[in-house]
Amino acid sequence: MSVSAIVVDDEFKNRQTLIKLLDQFCYGVKVVGDAENISSAKLLINKLKPQIVFLDIEMPGGNGFMLLEQLSSLEFE
Repeated sequence: MSVSAIVVDDEFKNRQTLIKLLDQFCYGVKVVGDAENISSAKLLINKLKPQIVFLDIEMPGGNGFMLLEQLSSLEFE
């Protein structure tokens, strides 16, 4: 059984590195999407309902804590 995940980071290279590492070493984690900012992350989270969100803290236009405050419920780790 796999766990769905989303990676949120404003730096493309960081997102790709984390996705690659998860694929290589975390066989039970399936990355279903990635986002570069909090607005696109919010849309993805609401649409895909991931079980895990790997969330960068400092991003242009807002930080990870601002995203968490905008979500009506936190149904992920």
